[in-house]
Amino acid sequence: MRYVRRVNDDAKTEVMRLTTRGYELAQTGVLPLSAYLRFLEHQRWSTIGRSERLPLRKFFAMGVVRAQGLEVIEQTSFGEELVLTMWLSRVGKTSLAFSHDIHKASGILAARSTATIVALDANRRPAVIDDAARSYLIERPALELERLEFESPPGAYERAVDIRPSDQDLQRHVNHARYADFVEDTRVFASEATGYGASPPDGFPRHLFLAYEREARVGEPVAMATWSTAPRTLDFALKKADGTLVTRARVRL
Repeated sequence: MRYVRRVNDDAKTEVMRLTTRGYELAQTGVLPLSAYLRFLEHQRWSTIGRSERLPLRKFFAMGVVRAQGLEVIEQTSFGEELVLTMWLSRVGKTSLAFSHDIHKASGILAARSTATIVALDANRRPAVIDDAARSYLIERPALELERLEFESPPGAYERAVDIRPSDQDLQRHVNHARYADFVEDTRVFASEATGYGASPPDGFPRHLFLAYEREARVGEPVAMATWSTAPRTLDFALKKADGTLVTRARVRL
């Protein structure tokens, strides 16, 4: 994939460099999906409101992740330098989107992501974003989010998920990256239990899409269901004990 930089892009683009550490790797020896999401969240936290390139806190008080997608193009392992590029790719009435490219030091595109952030007011209700935020938009190729509108079918494999205090973040709800761990754990357990049939799909996840419908907190019983909808495509639904949907997810292998 190639991208031709425009003259004014540098002034509106944030770049962060980091090196992967051994304790971040999964048992497969590569970065798990959740590690990429944590890297990207770190970049957003480190730049939004603190950077003149993307001083977006001028236009909304706080925000939460509503949906996000991740595409892993080249697997990453221990001790690799990564270059994370972030830009504002969409501005709506009460939400905006940040897109990211992750390159290796060699220049290879390793992953890319887009996250939709909903702006909130002091009462944690959706807030209108100042239209001046549009002046920071950049048009460049970005990962498009898939709309997840499915319901779990009868007979889908299901397992209980134990929400721990360490799963919660500063906003006192389960951190969005932890849902990627819930998805990956459920995928492995379902495969071992023939939840996808006698010949479960295998391989590294290449795409992950998450849609957050409700918050989940410590003390709330939740369970995640999963099923296969197409070859090498797996869907997931996390629900509370009363049936309230918390999160939908899709993985493509």
